[in-house]
Amino acid sequence: MKKFICLTLIVLLLGGCSIERVEVNSFESIINTILYKDTKLANASFDGYKFYLPRGTTVTEKKQTNLEIKDAKNYYYLYVDAISYYYKTKGSHKVDNNIFYSKDLSNGSNFGYIDISKVNDKYFIEVMYNYAKIEAYVTEDTLYDAFLNVCYILSTIDFNESVINYRLSNKELETTTEEFNIFKSKKDDDNFLQYIEEFDKYNSDTEDVNTGQDQDSLETDKTNE
Repeated sequence: MKKFICLTLIVLLLGGCSIERVEVNSFESIINTILYKDTKLANASFDGYKFYLPRGTTVTEKKQTNLEIKDAKNYYYLYVDAISYYYKTKGSHKVDNNIFYSKDLSNGSNFGYIDISKVNDKYFIEVMYNYAKIEAYVTEDTLYDAFLNVCYILSTIDFNESVINYRLSNKELETTTEEFNIFKSKKDDDNFLQYIEEFDKYNSDTEDVNTGQDQDSLETDKTNE
């Protein structure tokens, strides 16, 4: 495992005006200070859920209940499982000590996992939390910044139960939700390397994608500019 330069970032926490020191080269510090932070702040709203979109990021594509998010250097793919949230479905995850970083997440009623696999000279991030999952394939120099963005988003996922109930009663979610198992890590898939190749190719092909936001489906404030 390569050693990373030790940097410290002062972060204004979303839940209030207190300032805490976050070591940006420490997954544990980011998890405990950001991912496990109880905050209701949100600046992005979609069908049945809302969340905080970090500064410097933008939504580039919406597909059913899933989103493509981009910052200056990376793409993030957010999958939201409203059905599993509604029925309080739980999955299992096994920590894998053979990959770069693997951890089970547990914080009160919230649960999930982190799997970060080093593939070639890049890192494939998989984080499931709050009945949502984000995947990203990033370079070493952006690994911790990307992980910070992932944790900001997932920590603030907030479901609207009345909207979900309405959509379920009208069978909208059953007919529109893309089949995707957020509880299963991609690294356990037999086609993992093929998936990484497609992921990397897609990222390269969409470098010049239009990052304009659809204001009919996305409500934001100026905190992400």
